[in-house]
Amino acid sequence: MSLRGHRIGSAAHVPIERFLIVEIGSQQFALPADLVQGLMTMEESGFVNTLTVQGQDYPSLDLGDRLGLAQAGNGPETRMVLLAQAGIRACIRVDQVHGLVEVERPRVVPLPGQFRSEERNWYVGLILYGEGVAVGLHSRWLLSGAMQGHGGWLNQSQRLPLRLSDTSDRMRKGIAC
Repeated sequence: MSLRGHRIGSAAHVPIERFLIVEIGSQQFALPADLVQGLMTMEESGFVNTLTVQGQDYPSLDLGDRLGLAQAGNGPETRMVLLAQAGIRACIRVDQVHGLVEVERPRVVPLPGQFRSEERNWYVGLILYGEGVAVGLHSRWLLSGAMQGHGGWLNQSQRLPLRLSDTSDRMRKGIAC
């Protein structure tokens, strides 16, 4: 039997992306895991505008405000998420941290058709994981508020024109957007 008759099968390499799933209000978001430097409880962090951790300053960004949602509360599950990339640092308050998930790239659903303009730079897509759906946020947009005065991409005072809850509720129920 010739060698051509034997094929060595190899598993196809499927790219994996890692996200930290957090909740603000009742909306779940997926933060790129490579941005996450740590988590702190409100008791550890206190109520300051800039956290200093191991000599590094993390200015507070109100992600709820940027997304047009209510500000994250002060419940027992409230956490401060420390983010950093390329020397830019920030911290965001979230109502709850659901955990770290690894998602195959094909399970990141592209944005529905109603997202047509600048918001394409804000969202990665919809992240399908376990029993839920989270809206993936782009690293660059997420940290752009901390970059004000440093050539940032988006003024922190700008808010998103579209509510995300309708889209993710429809995705959970299996209704086409």
